[in-house]
Amino acid sequence: MLKEITLENFRAYNDSVTVRLAPITVLIGRNSAGKSTLLKFLLMLQQTIESAGDRFFVTEGSHVMLGRWRELKNSQTKKNNFRYSISLQTDELPPTQIQQLWAESHKRGFVQTIGGAQEIRINLPAALTEAKVGVDPLTDFVIKGNVGYGHKRNTGTHTVTGKQGDKVIFELTEDKLVRVKFLDFVQGGSSFESQLRNFTAEQFLEPLRKEILRLRHLSPVREESEHTIQSGSPPPGWVGHRGEFAIPHMVELLDRSKDKARRDFLAKHIEAVTDIDKLIFKRSGRKMLTEVLATNKHTKSRSYLSDFGFGVSQALPILVQGTLMKAGETLMVEQPEAQIHPTAQLALGSFFADLWTERGIPSIVETHSSNILLRLRRLISQGKLKAEDVSVAFFTTEQPEGAAGAKVVVRNLSINANGALDKGLPMEFFGAEVLEALEFGSEAP
Repeated sequence: MLKEITLENFRAYNDSVTVRLAPITVLIGRNSAGKSTLLKFLLMLQQTIESAGDRFFVTEGSHVMLGRWRELKNSQTKKNNFRYSISLQTDELPPTQIQQLWAESHKRGFVQTIGGAQEIRINLPAALTEAKVGVDPLTDFVIKGNVGYGHKRNTGTHTVTGKQGDKVIFELTEDKLVRVKFLDFVQGGSSFESQLRNFTAEQFLEPLRKEILRLRHLSPVREESEHTIQSGSPPPGWVGHRGEFAIPHMVELLDRSKDKARRDFLAKHIEAVTDIDKLIFKRSGRKMLTEVLATNKHTKSRSYLSDFGFGVSQALPILVQGTLMKAGETLMVEQPEAQIHPTAQLALGSFFADLWTERGIPSIVETHSSNILLRLRRLISQGKLKAEDVSVAFFTTEQPEGAAGAKVVVRNLSINANGALDKGLPMEFFGAEVLEALEFGSEAP
C-alpha cells in the first residue's frame, strides 16, 4: 500500500510537497491548489508501466494527457529537474531463496569458471529452506528519482530500495534513463551474472509495479445513466475513468453475480447514497438490451434509473467500482460529492470507511465536501474506524517573501481518537456558512 509521496518541480508544485497516505486519504483545499496534480502523477506512472515503449515517463496515454514532458516543469522555478519519492509497504516478496540469491549474486566469486564450465556458489542457510509460506514480513520500499527537463531525453537517476526494519534487502540504481522506463532497470552486460541479477531483480520489482497498476481512478465528471444499456462484456473490474461501464457492471453484480457478499454490499450503499431500494432489470432484443428501472425508497414510485437525477448517475460509478475491487487495490476518486445532497455525502463517507474495514480496499479521495470528512471523523469517534486509518492532506498556497507568485504547500493532518482534527485547517473549509452568517446585520445600512 502507498504510504507517502514527495514531488518537487512538477506542474503546480514548485518546492517539495509531501503527502502522507493512509487506508483512507482525503485531499482537500481550494481549486487549483494542486490536489489533482498528485492523482495525475499516479496516472502517469500507471500508463508508463502499461506502455510497451522505453520512455521513462509516458505523459500522454489512456489514463491522462499531460502534454510534452518538459512542459510539466513548474513555471515559477529555475530548477530544471523533477524529483520524486514514493514510499510503499508490501508483503508480496519473492521467495526467501530468491531473496538470498539476489544478495549472493553481488558477492565476488559467485560464479567461477572451472575446467571450461561455470559453477555457481550460493550459501543458503538451512533456515531459509524451511521458511513458511505466507509469513513474509512487511517490507518498506522507497522509489526515488531525479529526472531532467532538458532537451536531452530522460537524463537523471532512478533508485529502488527495500528494507525490513533496518536491514536493506534490495537496492538498485539506474543512471541511464534513456534506455529504461519507470520501475525498469537494465543491468549491463550479457554475462550469466548479469542475466541472473536481472532475473532476481524482476522478482522484487514486479510487485511494486502491481501496486501502481492496482489503482482505479474516477474522474470528477461521470457519464449519465441511460434508459437502456447494451449487454456485453465490460472491462473486467473496471468502470472506466468516466464511469462509462458502471451500469453494465452493476447489472452483472446485482442480477447475475453469485457473490452474495458483494451483491449485498453494493445494494446497501446504493440505498444509503441514492435512496434507491430496488432495481429492476428488463431484457429485450434476445437479451442484448437491458432496461434499468428503480424504485424510490421514500415515495415507492418506479421510473427509469436515468430519470432519478444527475446526482445518482454521478454516485453509482463510485459505488460500483468500489464493489468490483479486490483487497489491495486502491480507489482514486475526484469530487465524489458532485451533484449529491449533503446527507448523501455523509453516506459516501461511510462507503469509503466500509471499503477499508470490510473489504481491505484503500481509497484516495479528492473532495470539497466537509461532510465526507465529517462522517469519517464521527466513525473514528465511535470506534468503528481507527484514527490511523485516515489521513487528511490540506493543499493550500503561500506567498514567499519577495517571490513573484505563491507556492503550493501541503499540511498533513491527523484525526484524534475522539474525532478531533489537527489544527491547521482554516475555518473556511468547515465553517464558510458560519462566517457568512456572522456578517448578517454587520454591514452599515
